[in-house]
Amino acid sequence: MTTLPLGRRDRALLAILYVALAVVLSHAHAVRIDQPNRARNLERHADVLRNGERDPYQYKLWTISWAIEGVHRATGADVFKSYLVNGFLAVLALLLAHHRWLGALYGTREALLGTLLLAALAHGQFLGYQHHPYDLWGLAGFCLLLHAMACGASLPRLCLLALATGLVWEKHALLPVVYGVMALKAGRRLVPTALRSAAYLACCLAIPVAIRLVLGTNRDVVDDTSFTAQHWGKAIAHHAPFVLPFLAILVVRWDRVPPLVRWLWLYVPVLFAAYLANRLMIEELRSFWAFVPVFTATACAWSRDLPSPSP
Repeated sequence: MTTLPLGRRDRALLAILYVALAVVLSHAHAVRIDQPNRARNLERHADVLRNGERDPYQYKLWTISWAIEGVHRATGADVFKSYLVNGFLAVLALLLAHHRWLGALYGTREALLGTLLLAALAHGQFLGYQHHPYDLWGLAGFCLLLHAMACGASLPRLCLLALATGLVWEKHALLPVVYGVMALKAGRRLVPTALRSAAYLACCLAIPVAIRLVLGTNRDVVDDTSFTAQHWGKAIAHHAPFVLPFLAILVVRWDRVPPLVRWLWLYVPVLFAAYLANRLMIEELRSFWAFVPVFTATACAWSRDLPSPSP
């Protein structure tokens, strides 16, 4: 969707709004979650530095932990306070990246509405879930990849973004499948499309795999929850209000949802299946943040058709 560029005043207002939202959200997480868990967070930081944390935290926390430690050694900054600053910056990066993602699909109004919805969902999750220092950086990178795909970015650009996101995340690895399917639907040839998708996938996985191999894989795991040991009541109670409203919008407004967003709904069954196959607990919503940019984009496909208020 083509829209007129924002004026300088409107860009400044958006910046002020998103900075303020990032302050509110990161403060809420710091007060309710980070500060009560200060000792455990510092212990985990030390464990990562000595390569002694469990799987998968050792690998996922490695980049951020060493960045924080680098700042501490260079400036003397307090480690815990640096993590709080990291939380604010990660939230701000997510809000801005998410705005770009929805802006590429719909324009400024829906990007603003969808990002406010994202903030509301984040506030709900921040009331009870501890988000690790890499969570929202990874989601921000995911949103930038979605923006690039929506804009028809070149393969080298997608690969660079995939490599950068891979420093803290691996859940963008399904995007090359969506990329390939959409290319085939557009009439691209099978072999070149398969090769391009494979290159994209390799860039998504290269850094997570490299970090795991370099640090070693023989360690205890954080979670080993079999299918029968899942808390299915909690899982349903947590996910039903999270997934079903947006699924209803997808079904009812299917014809208005962009094809890219429809294909991104593959994330819902695939991510659930991946967690179950890997014996990971599925009841925690923080593990399924990859759904959120898909859900907000689906909601915006509906909101753009709502009648404007009468003057």
